[in-house]
Amino acid sequence: MSTSTILYKFKASLNFESLPLPGTSARLFDIKRAIVKAKKLDKSSGSGLEFDLAIENATTNEAYDDEDMILPRGTRIVVRRVASERGMGILSRLARMEVMGGGSGNGNGAAATAAARN
Repeated sequence: MSTSTILYKFKASLNFESLPLPGTSARLFDIKRAIVKAKKLDKSSGSGLEFDLAIENATTNEAYDDEDMILPRGTRIVVRRVASERGMGILSRLARMEVMGGGSGNGNGAAATAAARN
């Protein structure tokens, strides 16, 4: 299986980092999950503060709000950590997915679902 690489950086960072993901594209939610794991944001949030990741295209500044959106490999994104309502943050959503037993999310199934909707 081929892999995709999304290039990301946090708003305050100068350099982009590579985020390898399986497949040729990835769902925005899966990219957020991979960033949380890569940056260990799930470990550093001991204060219990809810947060989400706001994502925008580094070239066009287009905000990506739809977590089912498929991003092709090579996309360059800028990430911001933003406050979220209680129970609606990225860590809460990830925990709910784990409890429900879903969400390996390699992007391929999501791409097929997105194609079927169109």
